[in-house]
Amino acid sequence: MAGRREQNMRRRKRRILEAATKLISNGGIEACTMRELARRSRLDVTTLYNYYGSKEEILEALRRSGARKLERRIAQLEETEPVDRIRAIVDLMLGVRESPAGLARPINLPGPRRRPGTGPIELVAKAQLERELRRASVAGDLVASVDPEQLALVILGHSVVWLPLWARRVIDAEETAARVGHLVSLCLLAVATDASRPGLEQEMLRSQSRLAAIEAALETAAV
Repeated sequence: MAGRREQNMRRRKRRILEAATKLISNGGIEACTMRELARRSRLDVTTLYNYYGSKEEILEALRRSGARKLERRIAQLEETEPVDRIRAIVDLMLGVRESPAGLARPINLPGPRRRPGTGPIELVAKAQLERELRRASVAGDLVASVDPEQLALVILGHSVVWLPLWARRVIDAEETAARVGHLVSLCLLAVATDASRPGLEQEMLRSQSRLAAIEAALETAAV
């Protein structure tokens, strides 16, 4: 009996989150009222509040879902070299937050009781970055004295600082990705060994070119 009850609860929660995803994707966070969400989930409002006490709780559940998706996608990465995987992990973190369309912006807005960079998606990314930074140090790509935990925090901090600006439509997705990529290149270059420095310098030059092209396009559009 208890097993069937738990199955029903999981099924209802999944239905609520699926309905919330569609509402936010199609109409923004304002469209996801608790009353409309209850109707779309085929529940009464009181039952809905038994599962999620507020809209922020629903957003946090969607963030946790994004974190699980990020873990799965990292496990499927084709890149094998640690430095390549570091870039790929950051790219995936940004990609998770941009899918489905329309859902990422409210998820990226910091919650009232949560500091930026401490959400489920960021914590998954941090753990994976630490692992790859250790591998990069052992492989001789980064100096042996590098502190993987601290460097992961720096890379993550540089990455997530731009996301609230994107969430508020101050900058677009292309500029966000370019700025984050450039900052990741700078972080890695600061602790690179002589063997890996030339490749990292080339990547930094490419990221500088991408940023310059974006800024030039923005200036042209503003004229």
